[in-house]
Amino acid sequence: MIKGYQAMSVFKDTRTLASKVVEMVDAIMKGSNPPINDTKTYNNNVKVVPSFLCDPVFGDINNYKSLLIDSGYYTEAELK
Repeated sequence: MIKGYQAMSVFKDTRTLASKVVEMVDAIMKGSNPPINDTKTYNNNVKVVPSFLCDPVFGDINNYKSLLIDSGYYTEAELK
């Protein structure tokens, strides 16, 4: 995107994913139900697997700095 070879990409911040996993494991360890927001999408041909789907973020040349650098995910030097 920075060099103009790609128009956009989907970004899923692994920190968001990890935070949700910790929340879900904590709920299970306490004997309560983990948070889920999807009970239809993931059918493994045995059952529908309850899931929590994090919202994807679309990154492009206009917002990559706020998504990747300002958030601390990468440094500007790492993206050069």
